[in-house]
Amino acid sequence: MAFVQPAQVPRKPLNYLLLFGLLLLVYSVAVIEFVFVEHKDLQSAVLETACTALYVNCSDSLSATAKAMHVLLGLGTMAVLVVLVSAGMQKFFEIELGVKGMEKKVAALRGHFIVCGYGALGRTFAGVLREKKAAFVVVDKDAAVVERAREDGCLALRGDALDFKTLEKAGVMRAQRVVAALESDSSNVFLALTAHEMNPYVKIATRAFSAKAVGKLHHAGADYIVVPDVAGGLQLAKEVLGLKEDYFKSLVSKKEKE
Repeated sequence: MAFVQPAQVPRKPLNYLLLFGLLLLVYSVAVIEFVFVEHKDLQSAVLETACTALYVNCSDSLSATAKAMHVLLGLGTMAVLVVLVSAGMQKFFEIELGVKGMEKKVAALRGHFIVCGYGALGRTFAGVLREKKAAFVVVDKDAAVVERAREDGCLALRGDALDFKTLEKAGVMRAQRVVAALESDSSNVFLALTAHEMNPYVKIATRAFSAKAVGKLHHAGADYIVVPDVAGGLQLAKEVLGLKEDYFKSLVSKKEKE
C-alpha cells in the first residue's frame, strides 16, 4: 500500500521473530517452574503451562488426553478470535485511511463541482462530469450510496448536504458550481440558500419537482433550474409529433441578472 514506506517492510519479519522468541522464553520459564518447583513431569508441565496461558480447565482429575483436547480447543478458539479481531482492525484502518485520503483529495480541489445527492439525477450528472474529466465531489448522507459513488470512480463524502460543515468539507468556498440534486424542492431550496450564503459567487444548478417551486429556488439563489416533467414532456412531444421547434430555452430556467 502507498501508506507503507519501503524501508519498513524488511523489519516486519524481525518483529514477529522477536515476539515469538519472547513468548517462547516465557513459556520455557513456566515449564521449568512446573518441573523444578511443582515437581511435575515434562509432559504435565507443558500441558499445565498451556492450560494456564489459555485459561482452560486442566485440573488434576483430568487425563493427559483430556487436558490436550482442552488445550487444542483453547488454541482453536484463540486462533479464530485473533483472525476475527485482525480482520476487523484491518477493515477499520482501511476505511479510516480511505476516508482521510478522500478528504485530503477533496481539500486540494479548486474551481470544482459539488454534486449534492447521488440519485438518478446526481449520478447522471456525475457521469457526464467524469467523462469530461471535470473536477467534482459527490455528497450524500447514505453510506451505501457514497460507497457506490466511489465504486463508480467519484470522489465522494458522506454527510448531510444541508449542513454547513459538510459543504465546507466539500470545498463550497472554492467551488465554481453546486448541483442540488436532493429528493425534494424544500431540501433543494434550503441547500441553495446555504450554499449561496457560504459563497455568494458560486453558481447553483438544481431541479424543481413542480413548476411552482421555480420562483422559490431562484429566490434562494439557484441560477439554473430544470423541471424534469416539463423537460420530458416537451422532448417527448417533439419526438412523437416530429416537431422542429427548439425547446432548449424552455427546458432550463435561468435566473435573471439583478
